[in-house]
Amino acid sequence: MKNPDRRTQRTRIRLQKALIALILEEGYEAITIRDITERAHVGYATFFRHYDSKEALLADAFEQSVTELEQLLYSLGEASPEEEGRLIFSHVGDNHELYQVFLRGEGTQALVDRVQRESVKELVMRYARYTPDIPAAILANHVVASIIALIKWWLRNDMPFDPEQMGKFYAKLIIRPVENLVSSHPARSAGNVPANEVKRGLAQQEPE
Repeated sequence: MKNPDRRTQRTRIRLQKALIALILEEGYEAITIRDITERAHVGYATFFRHYDSKEALLADAFEQSVTELEQLLYSLGEASPEEEGRLIFSHVGDNHELYQVFLRGEGTQALVDRVQRESVKELVMRYARYTPDIPAAILANHVVASIIALIKWWLRNDMPFDPEQMGKFYAKLIIRPVENLVSSHPARSAGNVPANEVKRGLAQQEPE
């Protein structure tokens, strides 16, 4: 797919910002496309050249933010959990209104659930190589749910600690305990991980 030009990007950003501001002010269900275009100072017909609904606009804003965070994390390479956490909370802090909307669940719960499932699947594949007493699916769900809960707490309490401090909490409360648990068991080669064990863990993430 061809990347949008700068004019298109600017229009989409204006629409996204307008939508986020309106959700925080009025709630998702109360907003119309007309409300969004008037706030963004964009023509009503122009909206439909970019999106076919406010749901599509919100999904685009969410997916762009998640992709940006994934790229930032990838660029870190083999960073410490503290640095990884600092980057996550810096990104959330820089986009706090967007994440407040996402985590409120108004029009976004299905999107959040999908990202959570995909994140858990990645961790299931990683943890399945080890043989702790806790199944990989449970361990993966614990990590992802704990990260989301920590982000929610931070936002709901007006970000009382800076991203560097939150990165330390992230590492100490979530990542390092799991790393210690996993590292206490020998890693199995990919060929020695029972296929049904991985499949069972992945199947548990599928929506009903």
